[in-house]
Amino acid sequence: MKVRNVISLAAANLGREDLVASVEDCAAEPFGELASLLRCYNLVENEVALDYFPLETEETFAAADLQEGVLPFTAFSYAPVEILSVKGESGFPLSHKSRPDGLLVPQNTNGVRVSYTYSPKEKEWGDNAEVAPQVSERLLSFGVCCEYCLTNGQYAEAAMWEKKYREALRAANIGHKKLTVRSRRWA
Repeated sequence: MKVRNVISLAAANLGREDLVASVEDCAAEPFGELASLLRCYNLVENEVALDYFPLETEETFAAADLQEGVLPFTAFSYAPVEILSVKGESGFPLSHKSRPDGLLVPQNTNGVRVSYTYSPKEKEWGDNAEVAPQVSERLLSFGVCCEYCLTNGQYAEAAMWEKKYREALRAANIGHKKLTVRSRRWA
């Protein structure tokens, strides 16, 4: 899904056909209200990724990436939020410790495979959304509407959009479990 589509849907939700037309016509860097909507989108995407549906990835690092037993966070492709696991090149778990500048791992390691959650990068106008598969354009547009109304001082409308946004988040998080009937027991 494209960032531009989410912002267009949010503008339509707000009843702002002028903004929908501006989204369609904007080919360059957005300005004014469109820039405000883009900022709101980035806030919502970051909130969804950090609080509700974490983005996970796994990277492999060579021994050359280690600096005196420390794997610097600057070597990661994304900004790590939480380290899930650290494994050696053979696949066995390694002891590790997080430090402010990086990840402390044993020095005699040839290679390291790190699984971690990360914070999404700030998006531009034509970028793709970086969210979990169960997050829809509609869910994101509700969050963008809420943030946009808050920044414009429309607190009653913001409360309404906040409620819709939270309900959509809850609905996306509901797991569809298989229903079973418990067996009867006779005493």
